[in-house]
Amino acid sequence: MMTGEVAYTSEPVKSVYIPPQPVPEPDSLGLKPFYKPAEIDIFQFLLSFFIATSLMLLFLKKFKGKFLFKFLFSGAIIFGAQGLFGLFLSKLYAFLASVLLVIFRFMHPRIWTQNIIIIIGVSGIAASLGASVKPIFAIFILILLSVYDIIAVYKTRHMVKLFKGMAEKGAVLALVIPKSFSLWKNKFSVIKDENRSEFIFLGTGDIALPLFFAASAFTDGIKFSIAIILGAIIGLIADHIIFVAQKEKRAIPALPMIAFFSIAGYIIILLI
Repeated sequence: MMTGEVAYTSEPVKSVYIPPQPVPEPDSLGLKPFYKPAEIDIFQFLLSFFIATSLMLLFLKKFKGKFLFKFLFSGAIIFGAQGLFGLFLSKLYAFLASVLLVIFRFMHPRIWTQNIIIIIGVSGIAASLGASVKPIFAIFILILLSVYDIIAVYKTRHMVKLFKGMAEKGAVLALVIPKSFSLWKNKFSVIKDENRSEFIFLGTGDIALPLFFAASAFTDGIKFSIAIILGAIIGLIADHIIFVAQKEKRAIPALPMIAFFSIAGYIIILLI
């Protein structure tokens, strides 16, 4: 039954008019958004983030084994990967593909397999959450979490402790980028304290949040999403320059620069 037509019920003399649903306007490239963002509580989103971080820090203190952390890590990846695989597979096959992906990661624990599942899992989660907020809310979240990132890395340093603790439990919440191409095929055991400077670690939040913003902006047109991603890449390059320029290498908050250039990309497209 098409909207905008008269639909007849079992009673011949009765009918109901179903008004046509508004269709999103195509953007300048002729592409239409495939979803309509729902309203979510931004404070609930931030509160959930802080609670999750606090619980992980508590678990690291209370649980000495690795099983719980690997289980939580696997669950997050499976949840996110289903969002990506679900674009071209049925729900059942998307779930099975996600499970097989995680099994492959633990059976073949290499740096490149780690990076693949992080990219797939984080992309799915970011897209799902980003579709639920408007761009202005995404910008607000990026700004607040950027301030939080600075405090958590430089002041309280609990974000550094969280990353190192999770890594020791076998759940590395980051992309691992070796400086040497030959190291991509190596196992995680190659990463030691004495050679940690040979690797760059990019946290999942630094990947997820610009993708989250890009997904939320897709309702305004794909050009906004592209500008956000390009801005995030520029911010990542700026982070790399800042990191290598340090005389004494230490962790830096990557999100502020990524967020700044992502938001700048969105505003530039908005103005022109």
